[in-house]
Amino acid sequence: MKGVLIGLGIFVAIILIVGLSLYGWVNGVRNDGIQHETRLTAQYLDNQNYLSAYVSGFYEQLGIANLKSEKLDQILSDAVRGRYDKGGFNVGSSFFTGIMEAYPNLAGLDVYDKVVNYVAAGREGYRATQSKLLDMLRAYDSWRETGIVKSQAVRMLGFPSSRLEARIGDQSLKGVEARDRMYRIVLAPDALKAYESGTMEPLKVLPSK
Repeated sequence: MKGVLIGLGIFVAIILIVGLSLYGWVNGVRNDGIQHETRLTAQYLDNQNYLSAYVSGFYEQLGIANLKSEKLDQILSDAVRGRYDKGGFNVGSSFFTGIMEAYPNLAGLDVYDKVVNYVAAGREGYRATQSKLLDMLRAYDSWRETGIVKSQAVRMLGFPSSRLEARIGDQSLKGVEARDRMYRIVLAPDALKAYESGTMEPLKVLPSK
């Protein structure tokens, strides 16, 4: 009888140890997922902040902060996203012509170098933030899919979860939709209106002279 009780005690102890170990492992997986999603949500908003600051800073550079327009906002957003790669930023290019069309009074000012340098720096900075977001998404997907047992645990825990949020103004996407939207923003080849749904109409600019 004593031997049976000892054996039962050992069995219960093993079950407890295994249970606690499993709980600790699952809890660790959950915590890793929360950290991934929290960082992604914050980075997505930070990318929007960068783009907004870049556009606002352009007006300040030229001393026309009180003359903001949606048209020039879009020209600047397109430029930082690479829409003008083929035409370049020379005087007479569609980019520069668009600016002169939006603000004819700037035509007589020596703003070309300032514009080009500012846009170039903004594009590089925005590219870096987008690349960072893309790397974070890849790391998140790798974490979710690698490991036969872990990947099943990740699915059971419900990742992507509602903690992963892609907020665009008043619109908020969560979970799988948020992940898909983050990839769409990073990889979209055409100029998209800054963090809003739908493709913009082509910019109408005057032909170069």
